[in-house]
Amino acid sequence: MTRRSWLAPGSLGRTVAVALMGAHLVLAVGGCVSVKTGAPRPGAGTGGGVAVEVYASDTARRAGSVGPHGVLGELERREGRVWRPVFRSLNPSWAVVGLPPGTYRVRVPARLTEDGHVQRLTRPAERTFRVQEGMITDVRVTLSHVPPALVAAGVVTVVAAAVLLAKYLDEHDLPRPPLPPPELVELAFYVSLDLAQLAAWQEVRDRQPPLVTSHFPAARAVVAARRPRVLFAFSEPLAPRSLRADAVAVLGESSGLIPGVVSLDLERWWVTWVPAGDLPAGDTFHVTLNAEAVRDLAGNAPVEPTSFSFRTAP
Repeated sequence: MTRRSWLAPGSLGRTVAVALMGAHLVLAVGGCVSVKTGAPRPGAGTGGGVAVEVYASDTARRAGSVGPHGVLGELERREGRVWRPVFRSLNPSWAVVGLPPGTYRVRVPARLTEDGHVQRLTRPAERTFRVQEGMITDVRVTLSHVPPALVAAGVVTVVAAAVLLAKYLDEHDLPRPPLPPPELVELAFYVSLDLAQLAAWQEVRDRQPPLVTSHFPAARAVVAARRPRVLFAFSEPLAPRSLRADAVAVLGESSGLIPGVVSLDLERWWVTWVPAGDLPAGDTFHVTLNAEAVRDLAGNAPVEPTSFSFRTAP
C-alpha cells in the first residue's frame, strides 16, 4: 500500500485564515447534522475519490466557509456485510483518492469538547454512496449546532505531515507526488491511498509509515481548560502494544516537563496524553510525539517526530 500526503500551493495561508475565522463563529442552538452528496465529477489518476467539507451552517456552506475543526469524519468501505474504516480526520476539509470502485459511506459520529474529550452525537449522521472509477464524489457535512467553545478551541491541520513527507522524499532522492487535481486545491488536507488491497494494513508487506492527520489543541491555541487532553490522530490503525510511555512529551517554558499518561484509542486511531494534574496558567507548552514510540499494524513508525505548541489561559 502506498500513501501520499501533501498540501496544495498556498493552502497554508488559507488553512490559517479558516482557523481564525472559525474561532469567531457564533452558532445557533438546536438541530442536527446532515450529510449530503453531490453528483460525481471527473477526477485525475487511477481509482475514484471522495472530497469532504464540513460547514457550521447552511449560511456558511453557501458562503464556502469551511469549519469548525474538531468534528470527527470517517470514510468506510463496504466489504460484504462489514464496513471497513479507510480514513479518519478531525479537519473541516479533506480528500481521499486512489479508491477502488465500490460502496462507501461518510460518518460523523462525534466531536471534541474544548478540553479534548469526545462528545458523541445523539444522532450520528452518515451517507452511503458509490465510488466510481475516475470520478470524485463531493460530500457536504452541515452542522446546525456546535458549541462555541469547540469553535474557539479548534483542531488544526497538521501541515507537518506533508512537510515531513516531502523532506523524506528529497533525502531519499524519490520523485515528488503530482500536485492534487485543480478541483481539490482548496482542501486543507489531501491524501492519496493505494487501497487495491485494503487488508494490507494487516500484512507485513505494508512498509509505508503512518501519518499524523490532525492534532489537538491547535498549534498556538490558547486553551482555557486546566487539564486538556493532547491528541494525535493517525491515518491508519496502530498496533496496540507498540505505544511506549514516552510517546508524548509536554514541556512548559516556565513549568518544565509535565508528567502525564499516554494511551491508544484503537477505535479512532488516536494517541492521547492526559496530564497528571492541572496545567499551570499562562504558560507555553511544547508538545512532541516521539516517532519511535508508536507503530502501525505492520510495525512501521512515523518518519519523524511531530511537534506543536499551545498556551494556557492566564
